[in-house]
Amino acid sequence: MNDFRRALREALVAQFGADAASLDDDTKLFSGGLIDSLGVMDLVSFVERKLGERVPPSAITLENFDSIAQIVAFARTLGGARQDP
Repeated sequence: MNDFRRALREALVAQFGADAASLDDDTKLFSGGLIDSLGVMDLVSFVERKLGERVPPSAITLENFDSIAQIVAFARTLGGARQDP
């Protein structure tokens, strides 16, 4: 999961303009205004590509996607996330 976490952090900086110096595992992505409702699909697509698993629409929630820590925790629940992507 460390490779996934690192790739996620890099994508947030490159694609969404997050400040690398202030981005940590608990930075609020949506409720903090870093990613808007349109950006959620890009983020979900990134997660799906990296994990090789489809994210069910019902799982696209603030509880699962509002921080790096929450995304990594959610990724562990997906079937393909048992391996380090």
